[in-house]
Amino acid sequence: MAFNAKRNDVALFTAGTWVSLMGAEFKLARAGNPEYEKALEESGYRKKEEPSAKQRALYTAVATGVLKDWRDVVDNDGEPIPYGVENAVEVLMENPDLVARILNEANDLSNYRREDHASQGKRQPRSSAGSTSGKAKAEA
Repeated sequence: MAFNAKRNDVALFTAGTWVSLMGAEFKLARAGNPEYEKALEESGYRKKEEPSAKQRALYTAVATGVLKDWRDVVDNDGEPIPYGVENAVEVLMENPDLVARILNEANDLSNYRREDHASQGKRQPRSSAGSTSGKAKAEA
């Protein structure tokens, strides 16, 4: 099997993809995307020293650059909480386990694969110079 250099849908890196977590669905962009990096800088995360301020800055960056939307996030009364950065920061502050899961999924590149990935790369392996690999030559 060959390495498919076009296996990722890079548009999803910043647009996000839906992932089911903890009974809800979250639209997550890839961690490390340019919007997230910009949000980290703007939140002052790297300059904060006080732990709670640093945590709020990180969660603000996650809510801005990684978490793009959600479905089925509710309050204690079962009422939907509308997605927005401010609401997201509050939900994340109260649920650090959710933050860990979000960042884990945002770092999992398999969430950003092209839908046609499984059918790609079925040709006989070739080197970048265009010659058939040694294994294929031995089988020929």
